[in-house]
Amino acid sequence: PAEGNTCLNIARLVRIHQIFKRHGVIPTYLVDYPVVTDPAACEILAQFAADGDSEIGAHLHPWCNPPYFPGADSSTASTYPHNLPVEMQRAKLSHLCRTIEERVGVKPTSYRAGRWGFDHTSVRILEELGILVDTSVTPLWWRSGKHAPEFARAPVIPYRLSASDACRPGASRVVEVPMSNLVVGRHGPILEKLVRRTGPAPGMRRILVSMGLRSLRPEQFSLNQMIGLADAIARRGLGVFNVMFHSSVALPGATPYVADERQLEEFCRRLEALLTHILSAHHATPLPLS
Repeated sequence: PAEGNTCLNIARLVRIHQIFKRHGVIPTYLVDYPVVTDPAACEILAQFAADGDSEIGAHLHPWCNPPYFPGADSSTASTYPHNLPVEMQRAKLSHLCRTIEERVGVKPTSYRAGRWGFDHTSVRILEELGILVDTSVTPLWWRSGKHAPEFARAPVIPYRLSASDACRPGASRVVEVPMSNLVVGRHGPILEKLVRRTGPAPGMRRILVSMGLRSLRPEQFSLNQMIGLADAIARRGLGVFNVMFHSSVALPGATPYVADERQLEEFCRRLEALLTHILSAHHATPLPLS
């Protein structure tokens, strides 16, 4: 809802934050408006920022982020930020970034659109607000529906964004760090090339998943699947491992991914084992997004 949210998951996030500290990993916490206006959650984030072992970025969910525009915040299409008129996007994201700076004490320089709702219309706004890095693009992925995000043709390595097409490299100051999303296996590069040539097609996502489409998302994939993906990223020389999860997994029952304490323990073990593998087997250097 637009107000009255209690972000109890953030207090539970401290447990997962300790995993990062043990391994010297610098997480980027992409924060939406309900979180940054929740006093208890904000206190924890401010401490993370003050300790210097994490980055605080911005995460725009339009329906619960002022200012509100009567009639413009009620449709399904408007839950994706990129579907809002540019002036509405700018007003909401400006308000979010200003609130983060006021309440956490840091100016956000990284961004992810809520529900992955991102396209070229957001690029100029990010530049104006001093955002250096976006991480809204998930290569080889799209949602069904007329107004949904579509990243089928996006590069799998970081690139400078374009103000005319978010899935093609351009000359913007904003760098896109896409989600780590690949088809693992010897047929992967061929399938990926086919998708980039044809774009979304009926049944194509099911084929990609059945052929080994994987993401570094410990909510949704097994440890073996993610290790296989990490090894494929290294083997192809792609250079970046972008691991992502929703902080709500820290609160059992808040998402379908973690129902109880046992599943939370399993999630934590999976996350820590993935980080250990990436750091030890591939000698990765931990970096915040910016």
